[in-house]
Amino acid sequence: MKIGGMIMEFKLLLQMLRKRLWLIVLVVVLCSAGTGAYSIYVMKPVYEASSTMIVNKSNLDSEGKPTLDINEINSNIMLINSYKVIISSASIMEKVFAQYPGLHETVQELMDRVEVVTTQNSQIIELKIRDASYQHAKEIVNAVSLVFKHEIPQIMKVDNISILDSTLSTSAPDPVSPNVVLNIAIAFAASFMIIVGVVLFIEYLDDTIKSDEDVERYLELTTLGAIRKMKKRDLRTRATARSNQQAGEKYASVSQ
Repeated sequence: MKIGGMIMEFKLLLQMLRKRLWLIVLVVVLCSAGTGAYSIYVMKPVYEASSTMIVNKSNLDSEGKPTLDINEINSNIMLINSYKVIISSASIMEKVFAQYPGLHETVQELMDRVEVVTTQNSQIIELKIRDASYQHAKEIVNAVSLVFKHEIPQIMKVDNISILDSTLSTSAPDPVSPNVVLNIAIAFAASFMIIVGVVLFIEYLDDTIKSDEDVERYLELTTLGAIRKMKKRDLRTRATARSNQQAGEKYASVSQ
């Protein structure tokens, strides 16, 4: 019995949504299209530049060949968290500010904008920065990498930083923001949920009886008949037809 009631409620819900389907489709299409247009034509593209460094110090054997020392690798990995803090520190950023005045960035702006990414149990450190100008982002991330590599031997008394790759490309890659497809998908889902909620709320507030089914459902009564709602046009049409019929009857009586 409960399952049957749930099915009836679900059918009723579908009927409510079907009745205002045009409104749902209109709102969803307008919101999705508007979001797409805003993302493409209004939002400014944002580019990301990155530089990768490795924490590693080669040990040489008696023959001058590099050897793999597990203890040295573990020690380098333990230094990663310290290096992550040092890169973002005011000490490093002040030197970047002093050595590269052409960046036009304050120390605080550099500290806030440069993102340091590390992976657990890895010797890799990646610097990232986002900017509306790819060229400017590239200059900042390369400057921070070079200053950090130069300052670490003086701070930690060990020279174990190597720059694996820096941003050298002159052509800007695809922007990382805005993500047009993602924005449209979010607008589609959000507008759909909102308009469905609005439609259901409107139907909930509407307590008028509109059909025979509503009479049977809410009043538990059987309808014996229904009065059709008529428009003025229907009345004029019927009046014209009646007058034509009467004129025809008079003509027929005169002809006889």
